[in-house]
Amino acid sequence: MKYNQFAATIPSAKDQILELQKIRIYPTDLAQYPFAELVDHVFRQFFPEFRSPTTQNEHLANILVAPDKSLATALSEAANQVDQLHFYNAALQLLGFFAGEDFDLRAPLTTMMALNLPIVAEKQLDFTQFTLAVYQLMNTRSKNGLTFLDNLASRGYYQFNLNAAEREKPVIFNGKVQATYDFNNVIREIVYVESDLDTDNDGQRDLLAATIIRPKLSQDFLKVPVLYTANPYFLGTTDTAMNPVDLPLTKKPIGNARKDGVAFDQFVSFKTERPTAEQLADPFSQNESTVQATTVSSVVLNDFFLARGFASVYAAGIGSRGSDGIGTCGSPEETDSVTAIIEWLHGDRRAYTDHSRQQEIKATWCNGRVAMTGKSYLGTLAIAAAATGVAGLETVISEAAISSWYDYYREHGLVVAPETFQGEDADVLTNECFSRQKDAGSYAQVHDFYQKKLAQMKQAQDRVTGSYNHFWDVRNYRNDLDQVNCPIVSVHGLNDWNVKPKNVYKLNQALHQLGKTHKVILHQGQHIYINNFPSLDFYDLINLWLTNKLLGINNHAEEIFPDYLIQSNVDQYNWTTPATWPNGHEQTQALTDKFATTTNQTSFTDNGTAAFKQSGLGDLAWEQAFINQDSRFTNNQIVLKTAVLKQAQLLSGRPVVHLRLKNNADYGLVSAMLVDYGISHRLTTRPQTVAFEARQFGKQAPLETTLEFAINPITTPAKLICKGHLNLQNPHHNYQNEAWSANEFQDIDLKLQPTYFHLAPGHQLGLIIYATDMSMTLRGQNELQYTVDLANSSLSLYQK
Repeated sequence: MKYNQFAATIPSAKDQILELQKIRIYPTDLAQYPFAELVDHVFRQFFPEFRSPTTQNEHLANILVAPDKSLATALSEAANQVDQLHFYNAALQLLGFFAGEDFDLRAPLTTMMALNLPIVAEKQLDFTQFTLAVYQLMNTRSKNGLTFLDNLASRGYYQFNLNAAEREKPVIFNGKVQATYDFNNVIREIVYVESDLDTDNDGQRDLLAATIIRPKLSQDFLKVPVLYTANPYFLGTTDTAMNPVDLPLTKKPIGNARKDGVAFDQFVSFKTERPTAEQLADPFSQNESTVQATTVSSVVLNDFFLARGFASVYAAGIGSRGSDGIGTCGSPEETDSVTAIIEWLHGDRRAYTDHSRQQEIKATWCNGRVAMTGKSYLGTLAIAAAATGVAGLETVISEAAISSWYDYYREHGLVVAPETFQGEDADVLTNECFSRQKDAGSYAQVHDFYQKKLAQMKQAQDRVTGSYNHFWDVRNYRNDLDQVNCPIVSVHGLNDWNVKPKNVYKLNQALHQLGKTHKVILHQGQHIYINNFPSLDFYDLINLWLTNKLLGINNHAEEIFPDYLIQSNVDQYNWTTPATWPNGHEQTQALTDKFATTTNQTSFTDNGTAAFKQSGLGDLAWEQAFINQDSRFTNNQIVLKTAVLKQAQLLSGRPVVHLRLKNNADYGLVSAMLVDYGISHRLTTRPQTVAFEARQFGKQAPLETTLEFAINPITTPAKLICKGHLNLQNPHHNYQNEAWSANEFQDIDLKLQPTYFHLAPGHQLGLIIYATDMSMTLRGQNELQYTVDLANSSLSLYQK
């Protein structure tokens, strides 16, 4: 294990003392303490559960500072200095490491350095060095990945050392807010926010249910910030059949697919006048909630900050249980339903205690600052909200988020599914999240109207041509990024074939061109959260960020938080901070030059659907078989490989395959994969459990299991790096359908998904050229013949 610490900073010696005094590690009357007494006082603070000197002595005696000396003995012998080895032997045990198992008491510094934990270099620690060592220890990652101070907090440290009034105000240490709140001392309630929408056509504004979990405060003047998650799955989902995928590819009509508008996105909307100052201060509108929330939170990151005094708000949006309206996946109406919650939290919109609309309720407990969180659809709606510039939204922490729904369900003029969800489309996801169907009486009111709209949606999304039309254009949040007023943090997996990396890559490019702040964390996972990786101080980074954005603390978060933080595919504990993505220089090489070991094969047949069905393989198993040149599919591909690499190579950004090809029809598609070939112990495809229920977020908070990628003990011959797909009738724009001539060589540029990948020495870079992708594209029944002119084809890569 290697512990990466990007969020920890070292202030001046004076500020170290002041911060340690603020949290009571150092006594407020420090000047009255001789050095030896200070050292004894500090180490006793590390056992908040044990309040008597006797019980503390027992635990001090259980910690060895040398093979033949306990911490209790060392403290009794302390004078004007502390031995460096004694300190770090004690520190490692306090951090949860076991002497004799995790480290050698004769060489603690060797382990500290191997784990990448901070140390003070002096052999003997005087007051200044001891203070620095203690301050660093508070911020040092424990074995479970949380800082030592966070673990002290979960053991009740702040409850013993700070009074109730002190704990109800943000306590800041090293620029980060501390877990001083009791996780279970919270208010759980539901309110109903009034929107401008009437998406169910009943003549009334849609009310939107919002579930609130917030700290119970003793004084009305105390205000807290909000972590808000728009989660369409929050109140349940429905079983929905997928669309058929065994369909032939057909010739498209020539023209611009964006020109034809559709009626689907036309819903009634009202104009809302913002409440006046007098209305906001009206005592008759400050009612208590009447519905208690019974659902649990759905985002662990929100739970982490609940113990730090941040409220959690969840809303499933229009068409969900308890709300009005009908769901419309990715639409402007859905975005409006998301931002309505923020506007209420900011004091710009009304909400009621129930559906009678008689008693208004205000978020008087909120400080008006909101951050949005969540992964996948949840993070997507955070991007949607940011693109409106809504007041009160101070930042977004989006993970595996969609920035354009076209790039989720389509690619370059083709219907392309998120991997393992063949047949899913916007209509399927809409119906799946329309949880209002679970309440029979509520659904009966909108059944006919909803079914009519759903039928319109099926037509408008156009699974026939796959072209970019009006339906997809209004679901492209990148169109409105000029309105973004808040900094965005994006977390994305470089192996995420659900929400593909192009979504974060294009978002990053567009935001940077507009001069907007965008921090990007790229990991080696698929469609996952990474908060429970002990090797990365993810919680600390987000804590630093939100302490700045939601509490207004000047902690230099924007300078400290790397612009890019990227996990290596070779060493899971190696996180780098390149200045740019892509990182390197673009190089274009002819395929016959780049791939020195090419075969004579220049043609393939696109008829693999029958062989796929006969094989009985699933989507992912087919992909592995295809990469490994399974004999059942070899006639469906051209496989090219470079010579064996003599030195490591970094591939970064979006590879582009420039192909001169022809086929025997006036339509078609082409796909390509970049593959890492070489028998190797690669990272596991999914994180592996490190320790069950290894850590808590605060006193009485839930326990979290930690995970990490591991080196697979089984070797594999190849790994997909990235891939892409293109309709031959959309060589230039996904909305412009062009003519394609049969049996004539034509040039096309196929952009693959972006990557950041280290090729190891002894491996080969492979390029597979093919057509139908069984895991993503429609599985056409056509039998088309393709030929590639390799001598006039090339590959562009950012390399380093």
